[in-house]
Amino acid sequence: MFACERCRQSLDVAASAAPPGDSYLVLPQPRQLERARTLPSLPRAEPLVAATHAHEQLLTAGRLLELAERAKPVECGVPLCDECLANVHDELHRRLDEAYAEKQQLQAAFAELEVGEEDSLEAIASDELFAARVEAQEEEATQLRLELEAAQRERDELDEQLQRLQQQRAEQEAQGEAQYAALNAAELERQERHEEAVRTAQLVAYCERELQRLERIEILDDLFRISTDGPIGTINALRLGRLHGVSVDWPEVNAALGQVVLLLHTLAQLHQYEFQLHRLVPMGSFSKVYRVDEPRTVYELHSSGVAQLNRFLGGGRFDTGLGMMLTCTRELINFASRRPRAGMSAQPPYTIDKDLIGGYSVRLVNQSEEKWTQAFKCLLADLKWLVAWHGAS
Repeated sequence: MFACERCRQSLDVAASAAPPGDSYLVLPQPRQLERARTLPSLPRAEPLVAATHAHEQLLTAGRLLELAERAKPVECGVPLCDECLANVHDELHRRLDEAYAEKQQLQAAFAELEVGEEDSLEAIASDELFAARVEAQEEEATQLRLELEAAQRERDELDEQLQRLQQQRAEQEAQGEAQYAALNAAELERQERHEEAVRTAQLVAYCERELQRLERIEILDDLFRISTDGPIGTINALRLGRLHGVSVDWPEVNAALGQVVLLLHTLAQLHQYEFQLHRLVPMGSFSKVYRVDEPRTVYELHSSGVAQLNRFLGGGRFDTGLGMMLTCTRELINFASRRPRAGMSAQPPYTIDKDLIGGYSVRLVNQSEEKWTQAFKCLLADLKWLVAWHGAS
C-alpha cells in the first residue's frame, strides 16, 4: 500500500497502473513487441502477448518513477495521486515554458554579446594601439626633456668653465708679470749672493787655515800644566800633597784637587765618555763627587784645616771621595787603553788598583803624608799620560 507524498492519501498502484495513458507518458514499445504484433497470429499466442504488455507497463511505471526522482526537485515526492500529479504536471509545464523563454532571452543576449564583443575587441585593439602611441610619444617627450635639461646643464657648465678659463687667463697674465718682476729681483739677489758667496768662501778658507793652526796647538797642555819633577807634584803650579818641612796650606791642596777633577771631567766630555759608577762635580776648591745610584749622597774632594784630626779619627768622607775620584781616573785610563795612539805607550806609567796607584793609597787615613803625597805624584803622572793620549788624536 502506497500513500501520496503530497496529500498523504492512500494509493492503489495496481488500479492506477491499469490505464497508463491517462496519468503517464506512454513510451514507445520495444521493437520486439512490435515485431511480435506484426508476426502472423499463431494458435494460443494471445495470452503471451497480454503478459508481455502488462510487463512493459510495469517497466514504464518504474522508469517514470526513477526519472521523477532524478528530475529537479519539486516540493513533493513520489508516488502521487492523480490530482497532485496534475498539479505537478502543470507546475513542470510552467517551469518548462519559463525555461524556454529564458533560453530565448539568453540566446538573444548571447548574440548581442557576440556582436558587441567583436566591436569591443576592435575598439579595445584600437584603444590599445592609441594608448601605445601616446605612451611612446610621452616617453619620447620625456627623453627629449631629459636631453634638453642635460644640454642646458652642459651649457651652464661650459659657461662656468669659460668664466673660469677667462679668470685663469687673467690670473696667469698677472702672475706672469709678477714672475718677470720676481725673476728680475731674483737675478739681482743671485748676483748679490754670488758676491757674498765669494766673500764667504774666502773667509772660510781663512778660518780653515786658522783652525788647522789652532788644532796643532795642544790646548790641554796649556790649560793643565802638570809637573812631577819636585818632591810634590803640581798642576797649574798648585802643589798636590804635604810633606814635613814643606809648608803647603790646605786651600792650595783643595785648589789642586779641583784642577784634577776639572781635567778628568773635561777629558770625559771631549771623548763623550760617561763614568759608570760615579759623577764628578768640578767646583774649583770645593769640588765634589757622588755615586750614580746615590745622587743625594755627596762626598767632598776638599778638606779643612783639621785634617790631622780627621786623620786620627778616620776622616771618612774626604778619603772616600778621593777613592771615588781615583775610580773615575781608572775608568778613563781603561777607555784610552782600548784606543791606542801611535807614537806613545799603550798603558800609563802607574797601575790603579782600587784606592791604590803605584802601590800608594790616596787615602790619608793610617798612612804618612809622604806616601799620600807620592800617591798624588803617581796620579798626576797618569793624568799627564791621558793629556798626551788626547793630543795624539
